[in-house]
Amino acid sequence: MRPRHILALGVVTLVALVLALIVAAPERDPDTEPTRELVPGLSAQVNAIERFRLHFPDGQAQITLYREGQRWRVKEYHGFEADFESVADSLRVLAQSRRASPRTTNPDWFARLGLNDPGAPDGPGLKFEFPGLELPSLVVGELDVQGQANFVRLAGEDQAWLADRRLDFPEQPINWLQRSIMDIPASELVSLTVLHPDGERVQLRAADDAGEDWVLMNVPEGRDAVAAWQRRAPANGLARLRLIDVAPAIDLPDDAVRSLYVTRDGLNFVASLFRDASSQGSGGWLQFEVSAEPEGISSDEGSDEHQRLLADAAAVNQTLAAWRYKVDEGRFDSMTPRLESLLEAIED
Repeated sequence: MRPRHILALGVVTLVALVLALIVAAPERDPDTEPTRELVPGLSAQVNAIERFRLHFPDGQAQITLYREGQRWRVKEYHGFEADFESVADSLRVLAQSRRASPRTTNPDWFARLGLNDPGAPDGPGLKFEFPGLELPSLVVGELDVQGQANFVRLAGEDQAWLADRRLDFPEQPINWLQRSIMDIPASELVSLTVLHPDGERVQLRAADDAGEDWVLMNVPEGRDAVAAWQRRAPANGLARLRLIDVAPAIDLPDDAVRSLYVTRDGLNFVASLFRDASSQGSGGWLQFEVSAEPEGISSDEGSDEHQRLLADAAAVNQTLAAWRYKVDEGRFDSMTPRLESLLEAIED
């Protein structure tokens, strides 16, 4: 399996991402007041920031992002990894932006500009806080009528401003997470086996190297498998796999469905899928176990290829197995097919 297919498993060039966060102080005209920075003092401290907090407009949701080594994590999601690009881009934009022109000082107008504090009944904005640093908090409001720049206000002040640019930040807490789990398309697999708790087994095997044609095994006598594109859909269960929620792994329930994906490189991904009371009709949870299948790779257990495979499997398993991931309803269904769903309907 090529490394590009695993997006959120630590197989990322961290050096490039770390460099993306380094922000040079913006050039200033000597006659320009330095207090016109969007967040006064941020540009001088941005590379030293270890933590910042976001309050979302509904007043209920908030997240705290903190740096751990070369990664950013989200406290409210049990320390799950944040999307580095979103964090780096947001801090860079905040550090480089300026308050272009003053607007109203009448708090009665804040609702129209989206500059009330989060949780306000009218016109709440997105609020940035920098705990532990002597930096003011910032409320980001609506776009101007041209859609080119946002209204902003330093928390605790009555002066509203128009920023010098458009400020696009993820508007939902979940979108600050590293939502990509992996991307292993059907072309990288040789087989898929789905075992239901009642004993039903669904087996598919790749019939070509391109992963376009999949053979459904154990088709009952007198029945036909569905079209090729329908048989291929379950084999794409790990392709562009994204989470909609995440939490620490738990003991698996007895009614979990187990889906085994075997890659051409010899890695086994066992996805255990289950629902809970909160996920009925809105997706389901899955947990992974990853192991290596040396057969066909090398008969010599001491070979470099064999050891590399075992090391790859252990590294991926260490990252994946610590979490349970919630996926949407469509993906959950495609990863837990029943045999009947892959058979042509019986004609009257």
